[in-house]
Parts: sequence; structure tokens; C-alpha cells
Amino acid sequence: MHYLNHAACGLMSDATRNTMHAYMCQEQQMGSYLAAKQVHKVIASVYQKIAQAIHARPEDIALTQGNSDGWGRIISSMDWRQGGRILVARNEWGGNLGVLMQLRAQYGVRIEEMPCNADGLVDIDALDRLLQTPTSLVVLTWFSSNSPLIQPAQTIGALCAQYRTPLLIDAAQAMGQWHIDVQALQCTALTAPGRKWLRGPRGTGFAYVHPDFLPSLHPLGADHFSRPWQTDSTWVHRTDAKKLELSESSIALRLGLSQAFDEWNAAGAAKVQEQIQERATWLRERLQTLPAVKVHIPQREHLSGIVTLECVSHSHEHIHTSLQRQGIEAALCPAAFTPWDMQARQLHSVLRFSPSYDTSWDSMAFCVDALQRALQP
Repeated sequence: MHYLNHAACGLMSDATRNTMHAYMCQEQQMGSYLAAKQVHKVIASVYQKIAQAIHARPEDIALTQGNSDGWGRIISSMDWRQGGRILVARNEWGGNLGVLMQLRAQYGVRIEEMPCNADGLVDIDALDRLLQTPTSLVVLTWFSSNSPLIQPAQTIGALCAQYRTPLLIDAAQAMGQWHIDVQALQCTALTAPGRKWLRGPRGTGFAYVHPDFLPSLHPLGADHFSRPWQTDSTWVHRTDAKKLELSESSIALRLGLSQAFDEWNAAGAAKVQEQIQERATWLRERLQTLPAVKVHIPQREHLSGIVTLECVSHSHEHIHTSLQRQGIEAALCPAAFTPWDMQARQLHSVLRFSPSYDTSWDSMAFCVDALQRALQP
């Protein structure tokens, strides 16, 4: 198989798989609680590895079951009983929009789209004007999932800090392929999964929460780990980001995430970013030469490792099926993934290719040739 779908789910290494399998064998032999005790230091180190990767403190990190899980925990832990106002970029992930629409229906929260240019890039001057009116939260999908667009998160973060407005960044497509510094971003919170560019197991992820924002979060879902009993009838939330967690979790998956972080660090974050960029640029340049294909290239200095296109001569479903038959794993992204952006661009779907830093050049060339064959009458 020629795998170009790391934006959906990266390929785990043998070492990551073997780490999880070995632990599951331990659970089988001695039970999950004793097995967990034996690896507690490794699990504790996962928080340190994540914190180091994004320039945060370990106590500001919560482990989650994925990006949507972490994002939803933060949003649902905020107090919306009096309503509020949330500003959203056009390229926001569809799942996140679903949560925001629920807030609007349940609490009357106002959901407003931030003005942008034709590519979906947030208009900073317009955002400045919007923030002059009291705003409860700005949410930003930093890297689009349906195009190589990268939003100016650092500029937006500085603006939100100026107006003392919380900023929640969805870094699902950034973590593992781009340098992340939460201090430079000045974000209030940030979430990411382990399964994409980090190539960790599905069902893993993390949430970063700034310590000044943490006291305002009151998760309803709590147990003896996140909100332990004190005395008599008193329960108090933890004072670190683990207040977003529950005691029940998959230790095997967390060990897999730890191994994936080790491999990512060993490869070198800067090298990974450079190699992904090089492959994505090469692929865009080659795909642009094919007939009846429009490759999406936002007018930005930097683009992500995602390569998307639309075809005017064949249905995207036909092309995707043809590629699968030829042994290529790519993605067919429907409008529901990013509904606001897809509707604005009048697209019902896009074809997406996402090579990793070690995707072979032979696979890249085969992909171009296979797409050319799929486009034949």
C-alpha cells in the first residue's frame, strides 16, 4: 500500500504496536491495576514529553481520548448558563461546530463567524473590531483539514491577549508536523490527538490549559481522581489540568503514545517539519500538471503538509475508488468535515493527500501516476 493519509491517521511503528501488546500481556497475567503500577513512571513521563514539545508545564497537560474529546471537555467545562458570545473561523472543524450549535440551542450562546478572505484566512483587522465588543471565547482550527491553509494563530493569540479574551486552539493537524509553542501563541487552551502526524494510537490525545484559565473550568464529569473527596461531604477539583481527566483510561494506549513521542523526538521535530513540507510542495507541483485538476494553494508564505484538490472531469468518489484499487490510501473529505468553508467555496468534497516525513518518493511518484490513470476517460 502507498499510504498518503497521515492527516487522518498516521501509521504506527512496530515499536509502538509492540509496546502496547507487551503491556496487554502483562494485564492478562497480573490484572490491570498491578500492571499499571509497574509502568506508572512511564505514564507520568508522557505529561513531561507533551509539555516539552509545546513549551508548557506538565501540570498544565491533561491526557484525553482524542482531539474532539479534549476540545469538548474544555468547552463543556465553561459556564454558559448566562449565554455568551463565541467567535469562530470559517475553516472550523465540523465536529466542533456541532458542539457550538448545541451551546446556542441550549444556552442561547451567540456563534459568530470571523470575517476572512477567499481562502478562509481570518481578517485580523476585522477581528480587532469584533473583539472590541465583549467576547466569551475565540475558537480557532489552526491548520485546516480540507486545505493547506494555516491560520495566523500567533497574531490572533496576541490580539486575544490584548482584549483578555480566551483563545481555544484546535491543533489537530499541527501537532506532529509543526512547531508548537503555547507561550508564543498566547492561547488559553490547545488540544491535539496522538493518532495523526505523531503516529500514535487512535484513542489518545491531550489538552493544554493555561493555569490562569483552569479555575474557570468546572467539568461535570468527575470522579475520585479529578474531584477527590476531602472531608465529610466535601469534594474539591484538582488544581492541575488533570481535573479534566477521569480515573478510567487505557494504559496500553498511553504507553503507545509515549513511544510515538519518543520516535518523533528521535526523528527531530525540525527535520520532520522540513521533510513533510518538502514532500507536500513536490506533490502540489506535480499534481498541478495534470489535466482537469485544481490544486488548492492558498496565498500564504507557509502551507501545511496537507494537499487537496478538486477534479472537474470526474466525480471525487470515482477518483477515490480508483486510487484505492491501485493501492493508494488517500482521503475523500466531505462537506460535513468543514461545512462553513466548503459551502463558501461551493465544494461538496475534496480529495486529500497527506504524506509523512518518511513517505517514500516512489510512493509519491506512484500517487501522481495513479491519479493520472484515474483521470483517463
